[in-house]
Amino acid sequence: MRTMKWIPLFCAGLALILSCNSGKENQDKEAEEVPNDQLGEQPIGRTIIPDQDSIAPVLELEADAYDFGKIKEGEKVEHEFKFTNTGASPLIISNVQASCGCTTPEYSKNPIAPGEKGMVKVVFNSSGQPGKQHKIVTVTSNALSTNTLLHIRGEVKK
Repeated sequence: MRTMKWIPLFCAGLALILSCNSGKENQDKEAEEVPNDQLGEQPIGRTIIPDQDSIAPVLELEADAYDFGKIKEGEKVEHEFKFTNTGASPLIISNVQASCGCTTPEYSKNPIAPGEKGMVKVVFNSSGQPGKQHKIVTVTSNALSTNTLLHIRGEVKK
C-alpha cells in the first residue's frame, strides 16, 4: 500500500524532467539559428558562444618524434621538441608528463603568444634501460587538441 503513494509523485517528477529537456532542445535550436556574425546585443536569456576553434591556441610541432639511434647503456640523450602557437590566443602548457622515470621533461612555463615559438626539452637516461626504447611524453595545454604526444625512440646497447 505504501508504494501506491509514490507512483503519482514519481510520475510528476518524470514529467517535470521530460518537459525541462524538451525546453533545452528548443533553446539549443534557437541558438543554432543565430548566425555567428551577429555577436552584438542579444536578448536576455540567449547566449551566443563564438566558434571556439577560431579563437583557441594551436600547438603546431616541427616534429612529434625523435629517433636517437643506438647508444651505450648509461648515456643520456637530450632533444628539444620545438613548436609554434599558430592559434589566435595564448598557449599555456599546464603539464608535461613522461611515461617513465628515466625520461625527464622541461618546458616553456610562460604563456606563448600567437605566432611565438616554445619548446619541450626531453632528457632520456639510458642507465638500466637496455634494448629497444619508445618513451612517450604527454604535453597537456589549453590548445585546441589538449593532449599532444611526443615520442623518443632508439636502442640501448650494453
